[in-house]
Amino acid sequence: MDPADVTADGERFENIDQFKQVLLRDKPRLARALTTKLITYSTGRAPQASDREAVEAIVAKIGAKDYGLRSLIHEIVRSELFRNK
Repeated sequence: MDPADVTADGERFENIDQFKQVLLRDKPRLARALTTKLITYSTGRAPQASDREAVEAIVAKIGAKDYGLRSLIHEIVRSELFRNK
């Protein structure tokens, strides 16, 4: 099985290590995607357009903490999106 592929924006990678490096080049984008998925899982609904500011605030806060997963979970639990689900 050949692990090589191309991302949606056309960036090529040959193996899982290169794929990881491609993902890590844009940490805010990766954090935003993971934040959206975790909010969906934790609240039972996907964030709406009106929730964009809250999602961006969470991403900004975890960015200040080097995008740690623990920080992400803490910020989601503290968010109005979670507390008012």
